Amino acid sequence: MGSDLDHAIIIGGSLAGLCAARVLADFCNRVTIYERDELPDGPEQRSAVPQGRHVHLLMSRGAQEFDHLFPGLLDDMVDAGVPKVEDRPDFIHFGAAGHVLHVSRTLDEPFAAYIPSRPFLEWQIRRRATAPANVELVRASVNEPVLEGGRVTAVTLDGGETVEADLVIDATGRGTRLPVWLQKWGYRRPDEVTVDVGISYATLRVRIPDGLQEKIVVAGASREQPLGLGMLFYEDGIWTLTTFGVARVDAPKDFDEMCALADEILPGHIAAAIRSGQPVGEVAIHKYPTSRWRRYDKLDRFPDGILPVGDSVVSFNPTYGQGMTMTSLQARELHRLLAERDGDLSANFRRAVARNTFPVWHMNAIGDHILHGASGKRPAWYRPVGNLFDQFLGAAETEPVLGEWFLRRFSLLDSLYMAPSLRLVGRTIRHNATAWLASRSRSANAGGRRASRRPPLAPSRSGTGSTSAQSDSASATDTR
Repeated sequence: MGSDLDHAIIIGGSLAGLCAARVLADFCNRVTIYERDELPDGPEQRSAVPQGRHVHLLMSRGAQEFDHLFPGLLDDMVDAGVPKVEDRPDFIHFGAAGHVLHVSRTLDEPFAAYIPSRPFLEWQIRRRATAPANVELVRASVNEPVLEGGRVTAVTLDGGETVEADLVIDATGRGTRLPVWLQKWGYRRPDEVTVDVGISYATLRVRIPDGLQEKIVVAGASREQPLGLGMLFYEDGIWTLTTFGVARVDAPKDFDEMCALADEILPGHIAAAIRSGQPVGEVAIHKYPTSRWRRYDKLDRFPDGILPVGDSVVSFNPTYGQGMTMTSLQARELHRLLAERDGDLSANFRRAVARNTFPVWHMNAIGDHILHGASGKRPAWYRPVGNLFDQFLGAAETEPVLGEWFLRRFSLLDSLYMAPSLRLVGRTIRHNATAWLASRSRSANAGGRRASRRPPLAPSRSGTGSTSAQSDSASATDTR
């Protein structure tokens, strides 16, 4: 396939749909995006994207991929006031599972995160995706695709019109009807892997006086604390503050409760800055009950001419902030396969998406089940891996090399298939053994209280330090 594609249809004007449109514009004579909702002319919140009100962060890998798809996007966003965090870990307070990562004041390898609000990023991408002359955005609802001889050849609109297409992209999100269509056409529905994360959100925009150095503040939930908080400084000069609860624990829903949580899990200067702020607008509430991965890659029969993308395939726990990056990686794979024109596009794309999804899904699922109390079935190997992961996070509180190692993989800059080196494993063992011995010594000095049999996994509360407050370790100069 390739230039022989005449018309491609994309169902849904989501970020995934817009990225697919940008790719297909290079290979198709015509690309039509059908979106049922009215789209704003500027960076405004869409009712069809309720999660857009909550914190969104464009991590380093996602930023790179979006800029590859839409050249100049990042520079234009920075010119428009979007904050950029580049090789400055003191701009970041990053807590995960009760641990605050410590990295050096200057990262050893390039790192850049961008902080556009979701409406602003979506607007910027929508303008660029629809700019080519062969791309058209139409406000209309697609009823269903048309299958002929094992191939999708058209779609029918709600008004009854049939529009022919050489390729149809399902970008309708978590509520996709593709499994229903497959069953109607005589195919098997895909198996679904789920994690019952039970997340609730509450978000409030807050105007905070100047002076807060950090621009990215994250304090994830933990075993002991099922509540977390994220706070980002956006292009309009207003902070967005999101509190969340995991394992069906409700998030704080008003400013006073949010401040109380900040007092508990954030460093004092950040909590004080929040309390000094002025709320803007009303609190937005959102729930995310289940992460879901539809295993289209495992189907032995699948119709030609249709590809699911984005949340139609897999929706990740949004508290990890990786959904947009994974969408951009799907777009990269689609471009590669269309350019290669080798073999079965549908099968190759489904396998490529699964290959990229596998490590991220399991990393998130381990955190959800073992560290955040998610319910549902899980593989037996999750627990030992999750406990080991917690040990590494504990060591990363004081070991900057480990902190950077985690930050780069959390941002998907480095492959999650890469295991820690023996050197990093050794540093972790040494750190935790030292912490354990110190704990025994303190217990003995306090009166012989019984010491723990296990090295501490959460050495300090998140509020006791941050990346900017801790001094660099001498080991920061060690190589990986």
